[in-house]
Amino acid sequence: MYRRRTPNTGNHGITSESSCASPIDTDNDRPFEPDSSETDLTEPERSLQAGRTIARKKPSPKTGTKSLSTDLSNVERVHQARYQVPDDDTDEDLAQVPEDYGRSNKTKKLKLRLKERWAWYCQMKAIEPSTNHKWGFAEDALREASPNDMHRFLNWCLKLEYSPDGRRQKGYTKASALEADWKYFRIYYQRVTKTEMSKEMGEAVRTGMRYLVDKRGLDKQPRANVPVYIEDMIPFNETILQTREKRFHLGFQRIILCLYNTVGLFTINRKQAMLDLQFKHLQISLQQDPHGGPPKPMIELEPQFVKSVLGMSKLNTFALPEIVYGVSLVFSPHVLLFIILFYVHTFEAPHLTSMEDLRRLLVEGGRQEMLLPLKKKMDNHYVFPKVEVICGQPRILWETPMNGSTLDAQLRTSSEIHGFLNHFFSHQFRYGGGDLLDKSGFVSEAQRNVIMAHATSRTFIKHYRPRRHTGLQEIMCGLNPDEEFSKAVTRMSRWIDRRRPRYLSDTDRESVEKDPELQSAIRWQVDLETQCAGRSQNPALRAMLEDQKRQAHNLRRRLQEKRRKETRRDFSRKQAVIDIERQLTGGAVSDEPAREVLRKEFEMPSEQILLVETFFTWPTTDSLEDEWTRRNKAVAAGIQYCSFQEGGPLRGRRKRSAPSDNEDIVPSPPARKIKADTQLNTSWEKGCTSGGKHIPNAEQTFACFQCPKTYSDYNGVKRHFRTSHLTDLKCNFCNLSVLHEMHLRRHASDAHGLRT
Repeated sequence: MYRRRTPNTGNHGITSESSCASPIDTDNDRPFEPDSSETDLTEPERSLQAGRTIARKKPSPKTGTKSLSTDLSNVERVHQARYQVPDDDTDEDLAQVPEDYGRSNKTKKLKLRLKERWAWYCQMKAIEPSTNHKWGFAEDALREASPNDMHRFLNWCLKLEYSPDGRRQKGYTKASALEADWKYFRIYYQRVTKTEMSKEMGEAVRTGMRYLVDKRGLDKQPRANVPVYIEDMIPFNETILQTREKRFHLGFQRIILCLYNTVGLFTINRKQAMLDLQFKHLQISLQQDPHGGPPKPMIELEPQFVKSVLGMSKLNTFALPEIVYGVSLVFSPHVLLFIILFYVHTFEAPHLTSMEDLRRLLVEGGRQEMLLPLKKKMDNHYVFPKVEVICGQPRILWETPMNGSTLDAQLRTSSEIHGFLNHFFSHQFRYGGGDLLDKSGFVSEAQRNVIMAHATSRTFIKHYRPRRHTGLQEIMCGLNPDEEFSKAVTRMSRWIDRRRPRYLSDTDRESVEKDPELQSAIRWQVDLETQCAGRSQNPALRAMLEDQKRQAHNLRRRLQEKRRKETRRDFSRKQAVIDIERQLTGGAVSDEPAREVLRKEFEMPSEQILLVETFFTWPTTDSLEDEWTRRNKAVAAGIQYCSFQEGGPLRGRRKRSAPSDNEDIVPSPPARKIKADTQLNTSWEKGCTSGGKHIPNAEQTFACFQCPKTYSDYNGVKRHFRTSHLTDLKCNFCNLSVLHEMHLRRHASDAHGLRT
């Protein structure tokens, strides 16, 4: 709608508003006749004010009063439809909104755990003789609970070994775990009683908690906040790329694990914020270099922060321009991320398919940037997706994020291979990065709090400031502290020793078997087996036996893991004595040659050799084109390696000793075979020897008897068979059908010498 405005004529400064028909004089409700020789000017009409009268059309001589009433009703209906006030809906009520709506899932689980434990505790109290009637209902018992009731409840929680469903509880080793339970229990108390706990009650319970901590011998010290710096992470990424002691399903998984370490260190983000990173949170662009020269590729990340208030979160954007002469290609976010983007063909421009194409682009017209847009259909693709084996083939589930426990397991295994004393965890990015921000002098305290998403500096001082202090001696003596030495003795790489054992020796396993608790569980299992032999049809007895087998197996695993951790912890002290004696007296012999033989056991495939060769290079000239070529080759090798199938994680126990180059590592088939299998195996070996294929005992290569794929070692064939052929119901080479997976396993072992 427009307001029709007539120009001023003489002393008339008249402005009239009209509907779609002729203009109306709103003062006396009669037609206004403008000068036909003047041109009307129009402008957008302002919104009608509340309660303003709508101009009505004057009835024409032809239509009369009936037309006026019809038009009026139409206008009123349009007006009511446009400005109708909504009714008060009764389908929305605050009681219907969950109390924990929008909160973190981990926080919800901890609150629910305390709520369920209190209900379980009330059930146990309710069945006691001559008990108080308040224990019949959990919330009523909480409203009437005394400090002594809460103290006894916390003591009961410390003694819990199993959950109601029979799963073994983690247990309490730290005083901070008891403090966390008390925190969530107070929240539950406040929600039920609608009042805060009194100061006297809280102080009384805290006094009892201090007694319980000493009584149970809980560790009062928080976890050491050992920082990691870029000097620690570059060798760590190198280990991830080249080790064969840790296998993945796809080479793509090695790339994203290195990318996680790189981006996590440069952005100082939490684990979940990184795992939730999607392609829509990325912006790739070319930026004009203000100092001259070619444009620089830049990556901008906007991670969705995990903590929020009312569903809102203040997002940080991290801009990472390419540093051409960086420290190492294995820690370049551009090399690692562009491998993923080019591998999945993410760029919207169809001809942008390689780093060589990107290097040819320019920022024209005096502009500062040129965007490199990504395909909108891939917005929901995760940067760190989940990889899963489906129908025997590894698949990348781009719209499903990697599980946090999977990431932790990969980092833990890689840490042990690298030689760390304690395994690396994601929060150490924030320890080292926060320490560098605090000391840099380029970042203010306010900016540090914004980057790390802290409300005040109190959080940084309490949780992130390193508690290992160096340089005090130099300061007291009036000398300049040695920053490099201080960083070297406080970072995580200080405790690296690649000789630290990852597995238990035979002696350690035997000592575990002699544990009194395990021996008692084994004797009870043997007794149940004896009883089941006489009464095999008793289902209750059979269920007890199966449960006892599971309990004994889990107990053995727990004791073995406990012994393994003790061995790793005590290794440095014991090995130091051996090293000292070897260096001073020559009485001890270095075991490095033997370990070199062990390393030869894990042969590296050609695809991984190419990846390592291109990543583990250094600039040889000052030429920018040569450096671009070096980086482009690394990206191309990474793209090729992403689809390489490594065969999945290693299974089973590690080999006892490393074989020599002339020894045959393939287990020979069992001597006892039926006659048909013997004849079949003999004919199979003769036929394959002449053709040079499918020979498990060949000196150079090892082939699968189901398909023509060859591998450099026997373990490669075994991993391939487990992931690709266990669902087959037929032996292709022998033309023999089987009924079950176990039948195929038995046939592979007896006829083809492939033990899976």
